Amino acid sequence: MNTEWSTKKLGKIITGVIFVIFAVILLFKEQYGYSVLLIALLLILLKLDELTDFAFSLKNGFNARFGVSKEKIEENIKENNEAATPENFFRFKKIDQIILADLQKKYGGEMKTLVHFMYGQPDRPEFVYTPDGAMNIADNSLYFFEIKYVLKPEFAKPIVTKTIDYLKEIINKFNPMAGNKLVIKLVLVSSYDIDINQFKVPNGIELEFYKI
Repeated sequence: MNTEWSTKKLGKIITGVIFVIFAVILLFKEQYGYSVLLIALLLILLKLDELTDFAFSLKNGFNARFGVSKEKIEENIKENNEAATPENFFRFKKIDQIILADLQKKYGGEMKTLVHFMYGQPDRPEFVYTPDGAMNIADNSLYFFEIKYVLKPEFAKPIVTKTIDYLKEIINKFNPMAGNKLVIKLVLVSSYDIDINQFKVPNGIELEFYKI
């Protein structure tokens, strides 16, 4: 057994118990805000690895920003015929984080980001797929979330067509390994109204639209 790993885990457990005790004490003293804050800090302690930032306030509640793939954001910027400037990168990254947080609230699961799914031999994978988000839903279905920000309506068709062609391969390869319980949600995000009914998607892929 790895002694360092065991020590770190034991330390987390002890610290977690202390957090819970103080949270209960604050709850009995009707210090509800501080009690919730302690529980929130405990969640961070218990390894929500997908979070890059976490904030709490009595006025605004919880706010979290998820880790996102730099390469995928740069690809999405290119698909919109935009320059890969720091400003554009920040804008597209922020959109991804907002949508991921909203999807987590909507589906009620634990969103994982920056998780690499490999197909083939572990030491010689045929390809590696990193969804923007992954989540196990209540019926044990595995959901992959693919987020595409569309700056102009005319970009929607080429972006969706290209992405669906790629996701077909993902669903065909990984679905049997997931016991045919894999669902990929392609989430289109735009400030314009986009009719997603114009697009045909294969079984296992669902299209969703967010207007921001």
